[in-house]
Amino acid sequence: MVSVLQESAPSYTMVKNGVAYFNKDESCEDDPLGRPVTVVTEENVRKIEKLVLADRRIKLWQIAEELQISKERVGEIIHEHMNMRKISALGTKMLTPFDKQRRLQTSKDFWS
Repeated sequence: MVSVLQESAPSYTMVKNGVAYFNKDESCEDDPLGRPVTVVTEENVRKIEKLVLADRRIKLWQIAEELQISKERVGEIIHEHMNMRKISALGTKMLTPFDKQRRLQTSKDFWS
């Protein structure tokens, strides 16, 4: 290492201390930042689920305002704990029976 790094090579003591540190069973990862999340509780999950099922068009800020928690936590509960996702309204218009038949025929023509 000295031949490659020359004067900027770490000393033997530094290398020995580094090896000893990494050989310990301690984690090298940083501690989590900020306060622990305390609003993600089963009670809040149930309340949010009830609100969403009652009105599927309810906004995050409306839920957050009603439960007095942040929009970020409401989004986390909906996405991570309830496994719900936003579904885009694009392309979901109601098709007439004629349009459905035409779409089916076009698909068949394409794949044949």
